[in-house]
Amino acid sequence: MTMISDGQSRLLIRLEIEALNAEFAYRVDHFEGKGVENLFTPDGSYGVTGGGRSVGQDAIRESYDARRSRGPRTARHIFTNLRLHEVSPTEATGTTILVLFAEDGMPPLPANVLAVSDFEDNYRYSAGRWLYHSRTIHRQFQAEGSVPVLPLGQKR
Repeated sequence: MTMISDGQSRLLIRLEIEALNAEFAYRVDHFEGKGVENLFTPDGSYGVTGGGRSVGQDAIRESYDARRSRGPRTARHIFTNLRLHEVSPTEATGTTILVLFAEDGMPPLPANVLAVSDFEDNYRYSAGRWLYHSRTIHRQFQAEGSVPVLPLGQKR
């Protein structure tokens, strides 16, 4: 992949990818994941190391539909430390850190960190915007007794 050396172009790409990550968190936290699939390329994938992987926008949407069917959940996904590794005008790779607060039910809820994870992302520029081509969760810390609630890679 060709690296972009122009500082302004690289900065603009970084800002657009930061906005993509913020939109992902906002849709999960405020709209129960509705529309998250539209932040991925049509053949994009979302998965977790050692777990399932949903491939394609329909499969990603089905994962969030299944999560919503379990009832109300309050969550805040805090993404930080975006580090872009390689950047071209149409492709990029990067990592972010997620600090997750989440509980089933309606707020206010206890403020306990549920997980800290590294997210490994491959981005593609398509139809005038940056999208995820693949997104992989690497769990680093997980609250005792917690279980994943997003059924990635499972058929409904």
